[in-house]
Amino acid sequence: MTSNTDNFLAVQTESDDPAFFQIERDIIEAAGGSILIKKASSQEERADLLKSANAVLVGGAKIDGGLLDQCPDLQLIVRYGVGLDSLDIPAATERGIVVAHYPDFCQPEVANHALLLLLSVARKVVTHDRSIREGNYRAVPLGYSPPLTGETLGIIALGNIGRQMATRAKGIGMSVMAFDPYLPDSVFSDMEVARAESMEELLELADHVTVHTPLNDETRGLMDEAAFRRMKSTAIYVNTARGPVHNQEDLVNALESGQILGAGLDVFDPEPLSVDSKLVNMDNVVLTPHSAFYSERSNTNIKNRVGQTVAQVIAGKWPTSVATVPNKDQVIPKKRLV
Repeated sequence: MTSNTDNFLAVQTESDDPAFFQIERDIIEAAGGSILIKKASSQEERADLLKSANAVLVGGAKIDGGLLDQCPDLQLIVRYGVGLDSLDIPAATERGIVVAHYPDFCQPEVANHALLLLLSVARKVVTHDRSIREGNYRAVPLGYSPPLTGETLGIIALGNIGRQMATRAKGIGMSVMAFDPYLPDSVFSDMEVARAESMEELLELADHVTVHTPLNDETRGLMDEAAFRRMKSTAIYVNTARGPVHNQEDLVNALESGQILGAGLDVFDPEPLSVDSKLVNMDNVVLTPHSAFYSERSNTNIKNRVGQTVAQVIAGKWPTSVATVPNKDQVIPKKRLV
């Protein structure tokens, strides 16, 4: 069996905190490799850090063909998490680079967080909390507060996280409908979720809407002015998927005009969210910093799996026992894997 042990270097270019990667370090070094943690301030600096790398550990960094052309020794791209929108997989495949990610990562955490955002907006948690801390007890006008129980949640994309969200919504007494044109009717019937035949139908009928799509050409800008216009004026919009799934300017306009009631957002376009964004000063919006993925369990789990993925490649093996390799059937690895 071929081994890739010789001076195998894994690099993470989005952090200056080596201690945060101790789990990965322990696993990679035990397999005979090494790891470098250094934050790149630009794509040029990232390319310089990766020029001798055999693996790159990616949070959200853009990894495209131009960058890969400057990384002749790169064998493996490991994406912490689910989304692949920052990676050019065809470019990696053409260059013999294996791509690994974890589609089953943090599913309960994200579903829990989406429900948290929905509840927080509906119950005005942030504004009440802030008011009390400022010494103003019950100073926030109660206004309209949707009951949620007895209402209908519309889920866009009934994948793994969407299904977990459906279970949680039903747990607080909501009815659930979903739009996902790629799934058979049996998934909807098994989940006891009503099937919307179109996005338009879901947006018009649902009392609140939560998005759980991947980011791709089909979903980029999916929630735009026309989409928000179809939603009820008492509706809350939740996005824990990817910021560019909604047009942020159109969302701001919908919130300012009262076209929708509120929003719970864990993702933005761009990220990080600017302190000058109008969203920051809106009392009908709850914001979290792309943290829906996190729990102590999910964090420890993904770190172990990333380390094991690198260790498998060092050992000359496909890392499919711990990761999903989306280009496995197309890529010819630079070093043979068995």
